[in-house]
Amino acid sequence: MSLPQQNEFLFADGPAPELHPPDPRAGFYREVSDIWQLPLGERVRILLRGHDLAEAAGRLELERAPDLPLTAREPLHLTAGGVSFLSTQVESWSLLG
Repeated sequence: MSLPQQNEFLFADGPAPELHPPDPRAGFYREVSDIWQLPLGERVRILLRGHDLAEAAGRLELERAPDLPLTAREPLHLTAGGVSFLSTQVESWSLLG
């Protein structure tokens, strides 16, 4: 069995297409970010209170997923730059360039 020969290539204008399926967790992370008002997945500098360290810097990630249903009254378990902390310990944050 032989495959038919492809005679032309069609290229669309615009950004290069993504060659992988979208991350199914993206919507969940966006929802968590919106509820807790934190920039998950971004490089940040975090000032901490009630923690052994005064600050942490790095990509802000969930250390573990929050329980459902999502409610901002529950603290998030977060990590940035290898430092674990709770969302209730975040005094302030800023994005790193």
